[in-house]
Amino acid sequence: MVKDTFKAVFVLVLLFATLSFAEFYLNVGTVQIGNENYMVYEFGPEFTVGPLTLGLTLTTYATDLTTGSFYFGYPGSSTPSTNILDGINITALGLDLGNVWFRYGRMRPVTYGMGFVFSGYSNPNARTLDAGIRLGTLSASAHVPYQLAQLSTFTFTQSDPVYTAVVSSKISLFELSAFGGVDMDGLKEDAVATPLTYAAGISLTTNVLGFSIGAEAGAQIWKDGTIGYGAFGGIFGDFGMFQFVAGPFYASDGFKPWLISRNYSFEKSQPDFGPDKYKSDLGYIANLALTLSPYGKVAVLLKGNFEGNMTLSGEGIINIPAIGGTNGLVLYGYLYDETPFEGGQFFDDNTQARLTIAYPVFAGFYAGVKYIWEDSQWKQTAFVGGSTNF
Repeated sequence: MVKDTFKAVFVLVLLFATLSFAEFYLNVGTVQIGNENYMVYEFGPEFTVGPLTLGLTLTTYATDLTTGSFYFGYPGSSTPSTNILDGINITALGLDLGNVWFRYGRMRPVTYGMGFVFSGYSNPNARTLDAGIRLGTLSASAHVPYQLAQLSTFTFTQSDPVYTAVVSSKISLFELSAFGGVDMDGLKEDAVATPLTYAAGISLTTNVLGFSIGAEAGAQIWKDGTIGYGAFGGIFGDFGMFQFVAGPFYASDGFKPWLISRNYSFEKSQPDFGPDKYKSDLGYIANLALTLSPYGKVAVLLKGNFEGNMTLSGEGIINIPAIGGTNGLVLYGYLYDETPFEGGQFFDDNTQARLTIAYPVFAGFYAGVKYIWEDSQWKQTAFVGGSTNF
């Protein structure tokens, strides 16, 4: 008993004695494992030394803060551990050697080509493995959503159902990219509705007078065998603080532009999700983004067709500088509405929106209040942890 206690104290001292020269990661949130909901606490240092990145945390799970069970081991196993040593885990690991690179850590948004098929898809609660190669003008990478749930037992779990890959090459004045992905939820025998199983696309872009002009075509394959096709052509530019993209698109029955985006998880949870929901469409998009570093950024996307239907989405973050003895304030907002301004209402039953007011306690750690538009009213909830809670 004394020997085990000494080991635990030694490891903790070794782990946290490095905080003076490492970034400190801290997160408090919730996670569902099986049919049980847990509070999860993660804290520890993350190093970046040259091409190497390494993050270590002490991770704990609790079913209830006062009377529930408390685990250091991954509670998804048959015998979750209460030994503090089993709470030590690798949460970030990366190495970039130029021609070869890999990165394991919190999932970053996935966007390929001009974003017509994969547009900022992310899962803030997932850690994933991304790896790739660079050989002259050719590059390739793969996105594998698996994470190390417990280091001491080498327990790995699938952290997200979407696997993707991309190959890009410079051909004369053009950048050619081919990409695809599979949603493992769509391959399940007990999948609800008619899920999406595969998505793929190809894009070709070039630079003209500081603007990028290009085209992208894609396909979406559903579990019932339906194949939808779509294409987009347009112009986009990045002028430092101002970015934009605009142009026309076409979508056949069974294809939705920008389906695999930040809104994808919500979209596929709806009971009517499937190829029959998305009818042939011909329209336009306009996406504007403004970045004022370090004060924040905002992006607005308008998608419409020539019959008057529109979808409006937007996301923005504002950093209010520290004043007096405060640490400043962070405001975050998100909006998605497939029937904007319908009936003269800005917020209605079809609106998804949230507003976060967060106070930076220290670097990378916040305490705040989040307002979520749900059932035609704003619902309030408090949180502490990293920006993934926004």
